[in-house]
Amino acid sequence: MNRIKRRFLPVFCWVAGSVIVSACSSLPVYQNLSSDAIVVNAKKNSPELADEFTVDIGDNLLTKVSGSYLEQKTQSVSLLTHIKFIYDEHPGLSKGKTTLLGMSRSGGNAACFNDAEYDDGLVKFCLFDENKDGYFELGTFAGDESVTLNIPYNIFSDNSKTPEKGYFRKTLSYKGLSNGKINFNYAEYSSNMAKATFSQDFSIQNKEGAHILFNFKGAEIKIKQATLLNVTYEVIQYFK
Repeated sequence: MNRIKRRFLPVFCWVAGSVIVSACSSLPVYQNLSSDAIVVNAKKNSPELADEFTVDIGDNLLTKVSGSYLEQKTQSVSLLTHIKFIYDEHPGLSKGKTTLLGMSRSGGNAACFNDAEYDDGLVKFCLFDENKDGYFELGTFAGDESVTLNIPYNIFSDNSKTPEKGYFRKTLSYKGLSNGKINFNYAEYSSNMAKATFSQDFSIQNKEGAHILFNFKGAEIKIKQATLLNVTYEVIQYFK
């Protein structure tokens, strides 16, 4: 780190009616904005009863969710251009690099990366946009070193969901037409929102030009039209 150029930023402080130049706070400080996860009641049936809907092959006709999950909403930053590593100047970061959005002590946007390239290793590099104009104008690293920048960035939101004990989901999806039959898949998900704990394929006889009413697992559905690519239907009763 002995090759790093140090740049100290003086700050004006108001004391007893006069302006005094001093190093009240030489560099901005990153503050975390992440919030705690909240418990969300997941009881839900969809879609609405007695309305007509059309879904494509592979999509869900009917969903029932019960229990609860932890939901955490975060905001993140993505760099729109790279920061080139330059000896004696500053660390480097690649375009598209992402991290959580933070805030400086003065309320500006901030982002800290723990894996910026420097020499033969990695260092922590924090970027600041005090004007909130979409450009990081300052970078700090190694405790008290800073560098002037002009790096555009994008802010995006993320919503993560983690099932709690008791979370349960049922789905009925459309699997298309074959040999005069309408094909479906029924699946159950417990505590894992991606992988089914139970799955069952089944079929009903197609009747062209006629509405078909059928029951499955307590659900009652009226099929109005089925094609190779989609199905038009109405939900009469939800899963029990």
